[in-house]
Amino acid sequence: MSTLLSNIYSEHSLLQSGLTIKAYVQQAKQLGYKNLALTDKHTLSGVYDFLRECEKVDMKPLVGLECTVLVKDVRLTVRLLAKNKQGYQQLVELSSVMRMSKENGISYEVFQQQTTACMVLLSRQSFIQAKDWYKRWLALTAHSEGRLEIHGASDYTLIEFAEAHNIVCVAAPPIRFLRKENYDFYRLLTAIGAGTTVDHVVLEEETEKAYLLSLTERRERFSEALLNETDALADEIETFTLFQKPTIPRFDGLEENEAQERLQENALKGFQQRYQSNPSEEAMERLKKELAVIKQLGFASYFLIVADFMDYAHRSNILTGPGRGSSASSIVAYALRITDVDPLKHGLLFERFLNPERISLPDIDIDFPDYRRDDVIHYVRERFGKEHVAQVLTFGTFAGKAAIRDAGKAFGLNSGFVDRVAKAMNSALTLEEAEQQGVFSSFQSTELDTLLFFAKQLEGMLRHESTHAAGVIISDRPLKEKVALQYGSDERVLTQADMNSLDALGYVKFDFLGLKNLTLLERMLRLIEGATNQKLNLRDIPFHDEKTFRLLQQGESTGIFQLESDGMRRVLKQLKPSSFNDIVATTSLYRPGPMTFIKDYIQSKHEQKKTFSHHVEINRILQPTFGVIVYQEQIIQLIQISAGYSLAEADVFRRAISKKQRELMNKDAFVERSIARGYTKEEAETLFALIEKFSNYGFPKSHATAYSMISYWLAYLRVHYQEAFFAALCSANWQDHQKLYNYIYEARKAGVEVLPPSIQESHALFTVENKSIRFGLLPITMVNRRIVDQIKKARTTPFQDFFTFVAKVYSSTITQPVITSFIKAGACDHWGYSRAVLLANVDKAIAFAKQIDDFKQSAGSLFTINPVTPAYIDIEPSTKMEELGWEREVLGFYFSGHPIENVKERLAPFHRTTLIQAEPSRKAIRVGVLVKALKKITTKKGKAMAFFIGSDETEECECVVFPTVWKDVETVLTEGSLVLLSGVVEEREGKKQFIVQKAIDLNQLPSTESKQFLHVHIEKEQDVPTKLSDLKYILSQDRGTAPVILHRKKNHTKIKLPDKYAVQPSKRTIQLLKRLFGETNIRLEEREDEQE
Repeated sequence: MSTLLSNIYSEHSLLQSGLTIKAYVQQAKQLGYKNLALTDKHTLSGVYDFLRECEKVDMKPLVGLECTVLVKDVRLTVRLLAKNKQGYQQLVELSSVMRMSKENGISYEVFQQQTTACMVLLSRQSFIQAKDWYKRWLALTAHSEGRLEIHGASDYTLIEFAEAHNIVCVAAPPIRFLRKENYDFYRLLTAIGAGTTVDHVVLEEETEKAYLLSLTERRERFSEALLNETDALADEIETFTLFQKPTIPRFDGLEENEAQERLQENALKGFQQRYQSNPSEEAMERLKKELAVIKQLGFASYFLIVADFMDYAHRSNILTGPGRGSSASSIVAYALRITDVDPLKHGLLFERFLNPERISLPDIDIDFPDYRRDDVIHYVRERFGKEHVAQVLTFGTFAGKAAIRDAGKAFGLNSGFVDRVAKAMNSALTLEEAEQQGVFSSFQSTELDTLLFFAKQLEGMLRHESTHAAGVIISDRPLKEKVALQYGSDERVLTQADMNSLDALGYVKFDFLGLKNLTLLERMLRLIEGATNQKLNLRDIPFHDEKTFRLLQQGESTGIFQLESDGMRRVLKQLKPSSFNDIVATTSLYRPGPMTFIKDYIQSKHEQKKTFSHHVEINRILQPTFGVIVYQEQIIQLIQISAGYSLAEADVFRRAISKKQRELMNKDAFVERSIARGYTKEEAETLFALIEKFSNYGFPKSHATAYSMISYWLAYLRVHYQEAFFAALCSANWQDHQKLYNYIYEARKAGVEVLPPSIQESHALFTVENKSIRFGLLPITMVNRRIVDQIKKARTTPFQDFFTFVAKVYSSTITQPVITSFIKAGACDHWGYSRAVLLANVDKAIAFAKQIDDFKQSAGSLFTINPVTPAYIDIEPSTKMEELGWEREVLGFYFSGHPIENVKERLAPFHRTTLIQAEPSRKAIRVGVLVKALKKITTKKGKAMAFFIGSDETEECECVVFPTVWKDVETVLTEGSLVLLSGVVEEREGKKQFIVQKAIDLNQLPSTESKQFLHVHIEKEQDVPTKLSDLKYILSQDRGTAPVILHRKKNHTKIKLPDKYAVQPSKRTIQLLKRLFGETNIRLEEREDEQE
């Protein structure tokens, strides 16, 4: 009477159950159950967690599956339980068929073949359906293992029917949620799954009872005979295990000793190629040592598999990353061309990758251009067998914000209210944490209480399936021997087990990652080859190029991987990197935590400090990073040098310290061993404290080195091939208007001309054209690749004029709106007509095109067509501002100029800072911007404030106007207005944000210099130090064109302050100055009166 049998869904039956597997197993254990089943609908993805959880609490798991059997025109529901391991394999086959077929079910023939080792439980339906269904069943088979599911005592008519046909019945009530009080939560899940509201969810009456019954409740619902029959069925099922230690697949079926011989042969060959047949003794010893460790650990096949698909990538001209993670520290990987990092040259330790003292599987992550990654995975499937290779399933879960939104929608709550609650939520917090911190305190209402109550239950539950970003499983045995498969998006074959489960099942994961910066590099190399007819090899680029370092020293790192953020630019300017090692160190330090040591690194570098310890060996370790411990490898070396550990032991010790594993990080032993090697006790303890401090911050030098190579390559290409660099950068970001705008500005700043789009010259994306960049057609609104292809096909000869162009391309695809977009973007400017004129002639040109087409249709084959081009309708040419507005309409930004440039003269006296120059600081600055995307909101306290995007000729920046300022500038800040802003720049989530303190309409500013002087008289000499400081601050808040004259009574001197202190001056400034210096000591006079 302690068996929970079939008809049990977990959260793996997505949005059809509120049961998490862990909670289900633990609750069943507490209630006294001994045998526990899981029968998710069509999937086995939950089975592996289920087996592990049952093992933890010593319960017998009954592995099951709900199937849909297709019998003629009927879809029949059957639940199966595996009697043994063979039965499990049959479930794997059935689940795979269902998840990889369009019918979403299995044929009766397949069902018969694949259920010989399974218990078959016939789904209980309404009596009439059941009666008809079972007659079909009995006519088709005499399946000896068939049982009938009974939900409760109300099924007496079903029991009678079963007895009449000799069908055994078992107690199998549906279980869809954990406790009785979770019914409403189950309704919510069902509504979310159905895309409707809770009010529209229709469930069977008995569903309210579909919770995990106590043993007492089961005895009340089912007869003793029925419960005994259920227990008896469970007794017939064997317990089996699926789990084992991970096993590396054999490469081409080779035994381990054969694989080791093959690896040694391939590694030696590659080693000679890498070192030009003249390797150092150190390199030879390193190769021998690594091969010995790989042999000892039995990892030869792993290296051969990775080397095989890397060789395919090289042969197929697929750019691969120089390395990733700790694998870059292996000379064997370097010899096999798995990586491009020479570990000896960069001082990398093999023990960070493979450590016989800390045995774990090798983990070689490979980067490919994101659009070529699937090509390599396809090769692997063909090379090692489609039944042996699959990508990995992963699950998306309900995060806090999504839980709020989904629950709110399902309950039919006001969408605005739900949106505000969700936006108040910090993504880094759980809902429970957010509630404790008072995040939702301003939304107090019964609706909020209900929303949060259910959202917290949703949070963390499985929401949808997706594909693991990198993981690919390769097995030397067919995968379906142990794990079910399914289709993911684009019919990718996925394992139904997630990564943790696959590891427990003994599979080894290979990581194939798509890196957009490799795609970017590939595009640049193609453009360089097209422009120069030279094929550039990234591996031939020198790592000591002065021009490249000069660029980085200036902080000009736009578009450069890892170095592009505003914060990193500031670090580069301060550091002034002069070697590749500086880049490696900077990218390692620029992270939360170690970022605090950047100043120390910079200071020591500029002071050229060379001694950091009187111990020669320790000094040697610290010298390359100017006394700052940057890398994990340095920590390992310090432990080795000071305490005499081997490198392998030192790595174990380092990990123990970073993970606070006290049993392994024996400080006393470290100190004793250090003293034995000649250190004093004080020195040893100081060293241990240093190691303990930096063990939490140290970064893997192997990874930093490999990724810094990508950064350096991009920087080098920016300096030496800037047209290709910026063209590729713009092409890669053509859909992001903000980035495109910034990159075009940076290209122009670097002296690269960016030519406008042209229907005569442009391709889909940005190209290099005679030392310039040609804007592509694809970024233009209304334009797609099909349109671009049609235009390129039509321009076998140049379009002679606008009418000829329209006549050649006008079609069902290239319509009037598309032609209008081309004109507004400036793509038709080369004929010399104003855009306004061309727009006025669009309809006339289309009519002309239709006339020609009609003529062709009627008599085109009999006569040669030489149409007479119509005359242009002549109207007033468009203004520059009109054309800029059109560009922004169809390109998303201003291309040929910026409205702010029209008021530069008015801005000149105010010493404005451009947005690209603005850096986070407490110091107030002024910027001239165009206001766009203005959004007004109401704070929790009911006060109005606003956000908008400020745009000038260099870039765009989010601007914030808090309530205290908004009330004064609300009439000035309107959509499309040109304004002069005063305020400070802050950094928020890695981006600049301008905090507005003051705003002036630029059209209100005088276009000429002020005709006034502001005179400030200082009566008391003792007031000078403090009052001058206050004066400086007041003037900085009201900059304008009126010069300030300072009068000092003591020596009767007067001084004209520098222009940067000139003021408007406003009434507020005059009032503040009078309070500070006295009513009679502040005077405004006409400029003619003074000639200082």
